[in-house]
Amino acid sequence: LMADRTAALARYQEEPDSPEALAALPMLTRKDIDPQAKKLSNQELEVDGSLFLYHEVETNGIGYIDILFEFRDMDPDKIHYLGLLKSVLGMIDTGHYTYGALFNEINTRTGGLICGVEVFEDVKDPDRFRAMLSFRGKTLYDSCGFWLEMLKEILGSSRLSDTKRLKEIVAEARSRLQSSLVASGHGTAVMRAASYTSPAAAFQDEMGGIGYYRFLEELDKDFDNRKDDTVKQLICLAGEILCQENLMISYTGERESLEEVKSLFRDLRAFLPSRGEDRRGTDTITLSHRKSEGFKTAGQVQYAAQCGNFLRKGFAYSGALNILKVILSYDYLWMNIRVKGGAYGCFSAFRRNGESYFASYRDPHLHNTFKVFEGVADYVSSFEADEEEMTRYIIGTISGKDVPRTPQMQGSISRTAYFSGLTEEMIQTDRDEILNAQDQDIRNLAPLIKAILEDGSKCVLGSENAVEEASDILECVDALFH
Repeated sequence: LMADRTAALARYQEEPDSPEALAALPMLTRKDIDPQAKKLSNQELEVDGSLFLYHEVETNGIGYIDILFEFRDMDPDKIHYLGLLKSVLGMIDTGHYTYGALFNEINTRTGGLICGVEVFEDVKDPDRFRAMLSFRGKTLYDSCGFWLEMLKEILGSSRLSDTKRLKEIVAEARSRLQSSLVASGHGTAVMRAASYTSPAAAFQDEMGGIGYYRFLEELDKDFDNRKDDTVKQLICLAGEILCQENLMISYTGERESLEEVKSLFRDLRAFLPSRGEDRRGTDTITLSHRKSEGFKTAGQVQYAAQCGNFLRKGFAYSGALNILKVILSYDYLWMNIRVKGGAYGCFSAFRRNGESYFASYRDPHLHNTFKVFEGVADYVSSFEADEEEMTRYIIGTISGKDVPRTPQMQGSISRTAYFSGLTEEMIQTDRDEILNAQDQDIRNLAPLIKAILEDGSKCVLGSENAVEEASDILECVDALFH
Protein backbone atom coordinates (compact mmCIF):
# COMPACT_ATOMS: atom_id res chain seq x y z
CA LEU A 1 0.00 0.00 0.00
CA MET A 2 2.77 2.43 0.89
CA ALA A 3 4.59 1.56 -2.33
CA ASP A 4 1.46 2.26 -4.38
CA ARG A 5 0.95 5.60 -2.66
CA THR A 6 4.58 6.59 -3.18
CA ALA A 7 4.39 5.70 -6.88
CA ALA A 8 1.15 7.67 -7.34
CA LEU A 9 2.63 10.72 -5.62
CA ALA A 10 5.78 10.52 -7.74
CA ARG A 11 3.71 10.38 -10.92
CA TYR A 12 1.67 13.40 -9.84
CA GLN A 13 4.84 15.38 -9.11
CA GLU A 14 6.06 14.58 -12.64
CA GLU A 15 2.70 15.32 -14.28
CA PRO A 16 0.87 17.87 -12.03
CA ASP A 17 -1.45 18.89 -14.89
CA SER A 18 -2.54 15.34 -15.68
CA PRO A 19 -6.13 14.49 -14.59
CA GLU A 20 -5.20 10.80 -14.56
CA ALA A 21 -2.28 11.43 -12.21
CA LEU A 22 -4.49 13.51 -9.94
CA ALA A 23 -7.21 10.86 -9.88
CA ALA A 24 -4.64 8.20 -8.99
CA LEU A 25 -3.58 10.01 -5.83
CA PRO A 26 -4.67 8.03 -2.79
CA MET A 27 -7.26 9.63 -0.52
CA LEU A 28 -6.78 9.66 3.21
CA THR A 29 -9.16 7.54 5.24
CA ARG A 30 -10.26 7.86 8.84
CA LYS A 31 -7.79 5.14 9.79
CA ASP A 32 -4.93 7.31 8.53
CA ILE A 33 -5.73 9.96 11.16
CA ASP A 34 -4.05 9.64 14.55
CA PRO A 35 -6.83 8.69 16.98
CA GLN A 36 -4.99 10.15 19.96
CA ALA A 37 -5.63 13.78 20.88
CA LYS A 38 -2.71 15.99 21.78
CA LYS A 39 -1.91 16.10 25.47
CA LEU A 40 -2.03 19.06 27.81
CA SER A 41 1.01 20.01 29.86
CA ASN A 42 -0.38 21.22 33.17
CA GLN A 43 1.45 20.60 36.43
CA GLU A 44 -0.27 22.21 39.40
CA LEU A 45 2.31 23.46 41.90
CA GLU A 46 2.12 25.90 44.81
CA VAL A 47 4.43 28.66 46.03
CA ASP A 48 3.60 30.13 49.44
CA GLY A 49 -0.11 29.52 48.91
CA SER A 50 -0.29 30.86 45.34
CA LEU A 51 -0.92 28.67 42.31
CA PHE A 52 2.14 27.97 40.15
CA LEU A 53 0.84 26.34 36.95
CA TYR A 54 3.85 24.81 35.21
CA HIS A 55 4.05 23.63 31.58
CA GLU A 56 7.18 21.59 30.91
CA VAL A 57 7.96 22.21 27.25
CA GLU A 58 11.22 22.32 25.31
CA THR A 59 11.61 26.04 24.57
CA ASN A 60 15.30 26.41 23.58
CA GLY A 61 16.10 28.57 26.58
CA ILE A 62 13.09 30.90 26.43
CA GLY A 63 10.70 31.26 29.36
CA TYR A 64 7.06 32.26 28.76
CA ILE A 65 5.58 33.94 31.83
CA ASP A 66 1.97 34.84 32.58
CA ILE A 67 1.44 36.62 35.89
CA LEU A 68 -2.27 36.52 36.72
CA PHE A 69 -4.41 38.39 39.24
CA GLU A 70 -7.88 36.87 39.53
CA PHE A 71 -10.70 39.10 40.75
CA ARG A 72 -14.32 38.65 41.67
CA ASP A 73 -16.13 41.99 41.65
CA MET A 74 -18.01 42.34 38.37
CA ASP A 75 -19.70 45.71 38.92
CA PRO A 76 -20.09 47.26 35.41
CA ASP A 77 -18.53 50.58 36.45
CA LYS A 78 -15.43 48.77 37.72
CA ILE A 79 -15.24 46.72 34.52
CA HIS A 80 -14.96 49.94 32.51
CA TYR A 81 -12.07 51.15 34.65
CA LEU A 82 -10.48 47.71 34.43
CA GLY A 83 -10.42 48.12 30.65
CA LEU A 84 -8.68 51.45 31.16
CA LEU A 85 -6.27 50.11 33.79
CA LYS A 86 -4.94 47.45 31.42
CA SER A 87 -4.17 50.22 28.91
CA VAL A 88 -2.43 52.34 31.53
CA LEU A 89 -0.11 49.87 33.28
CA GLY A 90 3.18 49.79 31.41
CA MET A 91 2.31 52.89 29.39
CA ILE A 92 2.65 55.52 32.12
CA ASP A 93 5.65 56.86 34.07
CA THR A 94 6.87 54.90 37.08
CA GLY A 95 9.06 55.85 40.02
CA HIS A 96 12.31 55.32 38.10
CA TYR A 97 11.36 55.49 34.40
CA THR A 98 9.40 57.57 31.97
CA TYR A 99 6.96 55.36 30.08
CA GLY A 100 9.12 55.64 26.94
CA ALA A 101 12.29 54.62 28.75
CA LEU A 102 10.43 51.80 30.50
CA PHE A 103 9.16 50.47 27.17
CA ASN A 104 12.62 50.61 25.61
CA GLU A 105 14.31 48.99 28.59
CA ILE A 106 11.89 46.07 28.65
CA ASN A 107 11.89 45.46 24.90
CA THR A 108 15.67 45.77 24.58
CA ARG A 109 16.40 43.05 27.13
CA THR A 110 13.31 40.80 26.85
CA GLY A 111 10.56 39.80 24.43
CA GLY A 112 8.16 42.35 25.90
CA LEU A 113 5.66 42.77 28.73
CA ILE A 114 1.98 43.13 27.88
CA CYS A 115 -0.88 43.88 30.25
CA GLY A 116 -4.31 42.47 29.37
CA VAL A 117 -7.39 40.74 30.73
CA GLU A 118 -7.92 37.00 30.38
CA VAL A 119 -11.44 35.54 30.40
CA PHE A 120 -11.92 31.78 30.86
CA GLU A 121 -15.42 30.45 30.27
CA ASP A 122 -16.50 27.42 32.29
CA VAL A 123 -16.96 24.56 29.80
CA LYS A 124 -19.81 23.06 31.85
CA ASP A 125 -21.70 26.14 33.04
CA PRO A 126 -22.56 29.02 30.67
CA ASP A 127 -23.26 31.31 33.62
CA ARG A 128 -19.78 31.05 35.13
CA PHE A 129 -16.39 32.35 34.04
CA ARG A 130 -13.08 33.45 35.52
CA ALA A 131 -11.50 36.84 34.80
CA MET A 132 -7.89 37.80 35.46
CA LEU A 133 -5.69 40.82 34.94
CA SER A 134 -2.60 39.41 33.25
CA PHE A 135 0.99 40.41 32.55
CA ARG A 136 2.44 38.30 29.75
CA GLY A 137 5.97 38.15 28.46
CA LYS A 138 8.82 36.01 27.19
CA THR A 139 12.51 36.19 27.92
CA LEU A 140 15.69 34.15 28.03
CA TYR A 141 16.10 32.21 31.25
CA ASP A 142 18.87 34.44 32.56
CA SER A 143 16.66 37.53 32.05
CA CYS A 144 13.62 36.23 33.95
CA GLY A 145 14.78 38.08 37.04
CA PHE A 146 15.04 41.36 35.13
CA TRP A 147 11.58 40.86 33.61
CA LEU A 148 10.01 40.37 37.02
CA GLU A 149 11.89 43.38 38.41
CA MET A 150 10.35 45.50 35.63
CA LEU A 151 6.96 44.08 36.56
CA LYS A 152 7.53 45.11 40.17
CA GLU A 153 8.37 48.60 38.93
CA ILE A 154 5.03 48.75 37.10
CA LEU A 155 2.99 47.24 39.93
CA GLY A 156 4.60 49.23 42.72
CA SER A 157 5.25 52.70 41.34
CA SER A 158 3.08 53.45 38.28
CA ARG A 159 2.01 57.10 38.53
CA LEU A 160 -1.71 56.66 38.08
CA SER A 161 -2.26 60.26 39.21
CA ASP A 162 -0.57 61.66 36.08
CA THR A 163 -3.74 63.13 34.56
CA LYS A 164 -1.93 64.60 31.55
CA ARG A 165 -0.74 61.16 30.47
CA LEU A 166 -4.09 59.59 31.40
CA LYS A 167 -5.86 61.98 29.07
CA GLU A 168 -3.56 60.93 26.22
CA ILE A 169 -4.13 57.23 26.96
CA VAL A 170 -7.93 57.67 27.01
CA ALA A 171 -7.86 59.47 23.63
CA GLU A 172 -5.54 56.84 22.14
CA ALA A 173 -7.65 53.97 23.49
CA ARG A 174 -10.82 55.51 22.09
CA SER A 175 -9.24 56.00 18.66
CA ARG A 176 -7.85 52.45 18.49
CA LEU A 177 -11.10 50.89 19.64
CA GLN A 178 -13.10 52.96 17.17
CA SER A 179 -11.01 51.52 14.35
CA SER A 180 -11.04 47.93 15.58
CA LEU A 181 -14.80 47.80 16.22
CA VAL A 182 -15.45 48.44 12.53
CA ALA A 183 -12.46 46.58 11.10
CA SER A 184 -13.55 43.45 12.99
CA GLY A 185 -17.25 44.19 12.65
CA HIS A 186 -18.30 40.53 12.68
CA GLY A 187 -16.46 39.98 15.97
CA THR A 188 -18.00 43.14 17.42
CA ALA A 189 -21.48 42.00 16.42
CA VAL A 190 -20.96 38.50 17.81
CA MET A 191 -19.71 39.80 21.16
CA ARG A 192 -22.60 42.26 21.48
CA ALA A 193 -25.25 39.71 20.51
CA ALA A 194 -23.79 37.12 22.88
CA SER A 195 -23.72 39.69 25.70
CA TYR A 196 -27.54 39.63 25.88
CA THR A 197 -27.47 36.13 27.41
CA SER A 198 -23.84 35.30 28.27
CA PRO A 199 -22.22 36.77 31.42
CA ALA A 200 -18.74 36.20 29.99
CA ALA A 201 -19.60 37.99 26.74
CA ALA A 202 -21.29 40.82 28.68
CA PHE A 203 -18.10 41.25 30.71
CA GLN A 204 -15.95 41.31 27.57
CA ASP A 205 -18.24 43.81 25.85
CA GLU A 206 -18.09 46.20 28.82
CA MET A 207 -14.33 45.75 29.04
CA GLY A 208 -13.38 45.89 25.37
CA GLY A 209 -16.41 46.11 23.09
CA ILE A 210 -19.23 48.53 22.33
CA GLY A 211 -20.05 48.96 26.03
CA TYR A 212 -16.45 49.95 26.75
CA TYR A 213 -16.36 52.32 23.80
CA ARG A 214 -19.41 54.13 25.15
CA PHE A 215 -17.50 54.63 28.42
CA LEU A 216 -14.37 55.92 26.65
CA GLU A 217 -16.43 58.21 24.45
CA GLU A 218 -18.02 59.93 27.44
CA LEU A 219 -14.79 60.02 29.45
CA ASP A 220 -12.79 61.51 26.57
CA LYS A 221 -15.34 64.29 26.01
CA ASP A 222 -15.51 65.24 29.69
CA PHE A 223 -12.08 64.19 30.95
CA ASP A 224 -11.17 67.46 32.65
CA ASN A 225 -14.24 67.26 34.87
CA ARG A 226 -13.82 63.56 35.55
CA LYS A 227 -10.05 63.27 35.86
CA ASP A 228 -9.93 63.29 39.68
CA ASP A 229 -12.59 60.59 39.90
CA THR A 230 -10.78 58.59 37.20
CA VAL A 231 -7.54 58.65 39.18
CA LYS A 232 -9.41 57.62 42.32
CA GLN A 233 -11.11 54.70 40.52
CA LEU A 234 -7.86 53.43 39.00
CA ILE A 235 -5.92 53.60 42.26
CA CYS A 236 -8.74 51.87 44.12
CA LEU A 237 -9.09 49.14 41.50
CA ALA A 238 -5.35 48.51 41.35
CA GLY A 239 -5.26 48.23 45.13
CA GLU A 240 -8.07 45.67 45.13
CA ILE A 241 -6.64 43.49 42.39
CA LEU A 242 -2.85 43.64 42.74
CA CYS A 243 -2.39 41.69 45.96
CA GLN A 244 -1.01 38.38 47.18
CA GLU A 245 -4.42 36.71 47.53
CA ASN A 246 -5.22 37.17 43.83
CA LEU A 247 -1.77 36.22 42.50
CA MET A 248 -1.08 33.19 40.24
CA ILE A 249 1.46 32.31 37.56
CA SER A 250 1.43 30.19 34.42
CA TYR A 251 4.98 29.37 33.31
CA THR A 252 6.19 27.52 30.20
CA GLY A 253 9.82 26.41 30.09
CA GLU A 254 12.25 23.55 30.55
CA ARG A 255 12.75 21.85 33.90
CA GLU A 256 16.19 23.40 34.38
CA SER A 257 14.62 26.86 34.73
CA LEU A 258 11.79 25.91 37.11
CA GLU A 259 13.42 26.40 40.51
CA GLU A 260 14.82 29.82 39.58
CA VAL A 261 11.43 31.04 38.36
CA LYS A 262 9.73 29.67 41.48
CA SER A 263 12.19 31.63 43.62
CA LEU A 264 11.57 34.80 41.61
CA PHE A 265 7.82 34.29 41.88
CA ARG A 266 8.15 33.90 45.64
CA ASP A 267 9.95 37.27 45.76
CA LEU A 268 7.19 38.86 43.67
CA ARG A 269 4.55 37.53 46.03
CA ALA A 270 6.39 38.91 49.06
CA PHE A 271 6.65 42.27 47.28
CA LEU A 272 2.87 42.57 46.90
CA PRO A 273 0.57 43.73 49.72
CA SER A 274 -1.79 41.33 51.46
CA ARG A 275 -5.50 42.17 51.72
CA GLY A 276 -6.17 39.56 54.39
CA GLU A 277 -8.89 37.74 52.46
CA ASP A 278 -9.16 35.54 49.39
CA ARG A 279 -11.52 37.21 46.93
CA ARG A 280 -10.78 35.04 43.92
CA GLY A 281 -13.54 33.19 42.12
CA THR A 282 -16.36 33.87 39.71
CA ASP A 283 -19.31 36.17 39.91
CA THR A 284 -22.26 37.19 37.77
CA ILE A 285 -22.86 40.37 35.84
CA THR A 286 -26.16 42.07 35.09
CA LEU A 287 -27.25 41.19 31.56
CA SER A 288 -29.06 43.40 29.07
CA HIS A 289 -32.73 42.62 28.46
CA ARG A 290 -32.34 43.51 24.80
CA LYS A 291 -32.45 40.80 22.17
CA SER A 292 -31.43 42.66 19.01
CA GLU A 293 -29.57 45.85 18.19
CA GLY A 294 -28.43 47.68 15.09
CA PHE A 295 -25.51 50.12 15.01
CA LYS A 296 -25.09 52.59 12.16
CA THR A 297 -21.62 53.32 10.81
CA ALA A 298 -20.18 55.41 7.98
CA GLY A 299 -19.33 52.24 6.04
CA GLN A 300 -21.32 50.79 3.17
CA VAL A 301 -21.17 47.13 4.18
CA GLN A 302 -22.83 45.22 6.98
CA TYR A 303 -21.82 42.71 9.62
CA ALA A 304 -24.53 40.47 11.06
CA ALA A 305 -24.55 38.00 13.97
CA GLN A 306 -27.11 35.76 15.64
CA CYS A 307 -26.26 34.02 18.91
CA GLY A 308 -27.81 31.52 21.28
CA ASN A 309 -27.04 28.82 23.82
CA PHE A 310 -28.00 25.15 23.51
CA LEU A 311 -26.76 24.02 26.93
CA ARG A 312 -29.43 26.10 28.68
CA LYS A 313 -32.07 24.30 26.60
CA GLY A 314 -30.97 20.89 27.86
CA PHE A 315 -28.80 19.83 24.90
CA ALA A 316 -25.32 18.39 25.38
CA TYR A 317 -22.14 19.29 23.53
CA SER A 318 -21.04 16.82 20.84
CA GLY A 319 -17.86 16.45 18.84
CA ALA A 320 -20.05 16.36 15.73
CA LEU A 321 -20.54 20.12 16.16
CA ASN A 322 -16.93 20.57 15.04
CA ILE A 323 -17.77 18.82 11.77
CA LEU A 324 -20.96 20.82 11.36
CA LYS A 325 -18.96 24.03 11.54
CA VAL A 326 -16.80 22.83 8.64
CA ILE A 327 -19.83 21.67 6.65
CA LEU A 328 -21.55 25.02 7.03
CA SER A 329 -18.38 26.89 6.10
CA TYR A 330 -17.91 24.92 2.88
CA ASP A 331 -21.53 24.36 1.92
CA TYR A 332 -24.68 25.96 3.32
CA LEU A 333 -23.42 29.28 4.70
CA TRP A 334 -20.79 29.62 2.00
CA MET A 335 -23.21 29.03 -0.87
CA ASN A 336 -26.06 31.15 0.49
CA ILE A 337 -24.19 34.05 2.12
CA ARG A 338 -20.91 34.23 0.21
CA VAL A 339 -21.76 32.95 -3.28
CA LYS A 340 -25.42 33.97 -3.63
CA GLY A 341 -25.51 36.78 -1.08
CA GLY A 342 -22.27 38.48 -2.06
CA ALA A 343 -20.80 38.76 1.45
CA TYR A 344 -17.04 38.50 1.89
CA GLY A 345 -17.25 35.85 4.58
CA CYS A 346 -19.44 33.70 6.82
CA PHE A 347 -18.75 32.10 10.18
CA SER A 348 -20.22 29.82 12.82
CA ALA A 349 -19.06 28.41 16.15
CA PHE A 350 -20.39 26.02 18.79
CA ARG A 351 -18.62 26.15 22.15
CA ARG A 352 -18.61 23.55 24.89
CA ASN A 353 -20.52 25.81 27.27
CA GLY A 354 -23.31 26.08 24.72
CA GLU A 355 -22.54 29.57 23.42
CA SER A 356 -22.93 29.53 19.64
CA TYR A 357 -23.22 31.96 16.77
CA PHE A 358 -23.68 32.51 13.05
CA ALA A 359 -22.12 35.61 11.47
CA SER A 360 -21.44 37.34 8.17
CA TYR A 361 -18.58 39.63 7.14
CA ARG A 362 -18.84 42.65 4.80
CA ASP A 363 -22.38 41.68 3.89
CA PRO A 364 -24.48 43.69 1.39
CA HIS A 365 -27.73 42.26 2.79
CA LEU A 366 -29.33 41.81 6.20
CA HIS A 367 -32.86 40.42 5.86
CA ASN A 368 -31.68 37.65 3.56
CA THR A 369 -28.76 36.78 5.83
CA PHE A 370 -30.99 36.26 8.85
CA LYS A 371 -33.30 34.09 6.71
CA VAL A 372 -30.26 32.01 5.83
CA PHE A 373 -29.41 31.68 9.52
CA GLU A 374 -32.97 30.57 10.27
CA GLY A 375 -32.65 27.89 7.58
CA VAL A 376 -29.63 26.19 9.14
CA ALA A 377 -31.80 23.80 11.19
CA ASP A 378 -33.72 22.59 8.11
CA TYR A 379 -30.48 22.13 6.21
CA VAL A 380 -29.01 20.07 9.05
CA SER A 381 -32.13 17.93 9.42
CA SER A 382 -31.94 16.88 5.76
CA PHE A 383 -28.14 16.58 5.52
CA GLU A 384 -26.83 13.53 3.66
CA ALA A 385 -23.27 12.50 2.82
CA ASP A 386 -21.59 9.29 1.72
CA GLU A 387 -18.45 7.92 3.34
CA GLU A 388 -16.12 9.80 1.01
CA GLU A 389 -17.81 13.15 1.69
CA MET A 390 -17.91 12.56 5.45
CA THR A 391 -14.21 11.64 5.40
CA ARG A 392 -13.39 14.91 3.67
CA TYR A 393 -15.34 16.89 6.25
CA ILE A 394 -13.64 14.97 9.06
CA ILE A 395 -10.18 15.60 7.58
CA GLY A 396 -11.03 19.29 7.33
CA THR A 397 -12.12 19.28 10.96
CA ILE A 398 -9.05 17.45 12.28
CA SER A 399 -6.69 19.64 10.25
CA GLY A 400 -7.85 22.58 12.33
CA LYS A 401 -7.11 20.72 15.55
CA ASP A 402 -3.75 19.21 14.60
CA VAL A 403 -2.00 22.47 13.79
CA PRO A 404 1.65 22.23 14.93
CA ARG A 405 2.09 23.98 18.28
CA THR A 406 4.89 26.30 19.19
CA PRO A 407 6.10 26.06 22.82
CA GLN A 408 4.17 29.25 23.59
CA MET A 409 0.98 27.81 22.05
CA GLN A 410 1.33 24.58 24.05
CA GLY A 411 1.55 26.53 27.29
CA SER A 412 -1.30 28.86 26.34
CA ILE A 413 -3.64 26.05 25.26
CA SER A 414 -2.89 24.08 28.43
CA ARG A 415 -3.42 27.12 30.66
CA THR A 416 -6.77 27.95 29.03
CA ALA A 417 -7.91 24.35 29.45
CA TYR A 418 -6.95 24.39 33.13
CA PHE A 419 -8.83 27.54 34.03
CA SER A 420 -11.84 26.57 31.89
CA GLY A 421 -12.20 23.11 33.41
CA LEU A 422 -11.36 21.29 30.16
CA THR A 423 -9.74 17.89 30.70
CA GLU A 424 -7.75 15.56 28.45
CA GLU A 425 -10.63 13.07 28.71
CA MET A 426 -13.02 15.65 27.27
CA ILE A 427 -10.61 16.44 24.44
CA GLN A 428 -10.18 12.73 23.62
CA THR A 429 -13.93 12.12 23.67
CA ASP A 430 -14.34 15.05 21.31
CA ARG A 431 -11.81 13.55 18.89
CA ASP A 432 -13.41 10.09 19.10
CA GLU A 433 -16.81 11.54 18.24
CA ILE A 434 -15.33 13.40 15.27
CA LEU A 435 -13.51 10.37 13.85
CA ASN A 436 -16.52 8.06 14.25
CA ALA A 437 -19.19 10.49 13.04
CA GLN A 438 -21.73 9.55 10.37
CA ASP A 439 -24.17 11.77 8.51
CA GLN A 440 -26.90 10.70 10.95
CA ASP A 441 -24.91 12.32 13.77
CA ILE A 442 -25.09 15.61 11.85
CA ARG A 443 -28.85 15.26 11.30
CA ASN A 444 -29.31 14.62 15.02
CA LEU A 445 -28.03 18.17 15.67
CA ALA A 446 -31.07 19.83 14.06
CA PRO A 447 -33.04 20.26 17.35
CA LEU A 448 -29.90 21.72 18.96
CA ILE A 449 -29.61 24.28 16.14
CA LYS A 450 -33.26 25.23 16.57
CA ALA A 451 -32.61 25.81 20.28
CA ILE A 452 -29.75 28.19 19.44
CA LEU A 453 -31.88 30.19 17.01
CA GLU A 454 -34.79 30.42 19.47
CA ASP A 455 -32.82 32.86 21.62
CA GLY A 456 -33.17 35.42 18.83
CA SER A 457 -30.11 37.39 19.94
CA LYS A 458 -29.10 39.52 16.94
CA CYS A 459 -26.73 42.39 16.31
CA VAL A 460 -25.79 44.21 13.12
CA LEU A 461 -23.30 46.91 12.18
CA GLY A 462 -23.69 48.68 8.89
CA SER A 463 -24.61 51.68 6.79
CA GLU A 464 -27.34 53.97 8.02
CA ASN A 465 -29.75 53.02 5.23
CA ALA A 466 -29.25 49.27 5.58
CA VAL A 467 -29.67 49.29 9.35
CA GLU A 468 -32.74 51.50 9.16
CA GLU A 469 -34.29 49.16 6.57
CA ALA A 470 -33.72 46.26 8.98
CA SER A 471 -35.30 48.08 11.93
CA ASP A 472 -38.36 45.79 11.68
CA ILE A 473 -36.23 42.89 12.98
CA LEU A 474 -34.27 44.97 15.51
CA GLU A 475 -35.43 46.25 18.89
CA CYS A 476 -33.03 49.18 19.00
CA VAL A 477 -31.14 51.18 16.37
CA ASP A 478 -28.40 53.65 17.27
CA ALA A 479 -25.25 55.23 15.85
CA LEU A 480 -22.12 53.25 16.73
CA PHE A 481 -20.15 56.46 17.31
CA HIS A 482 -21.50 59.75 18.65
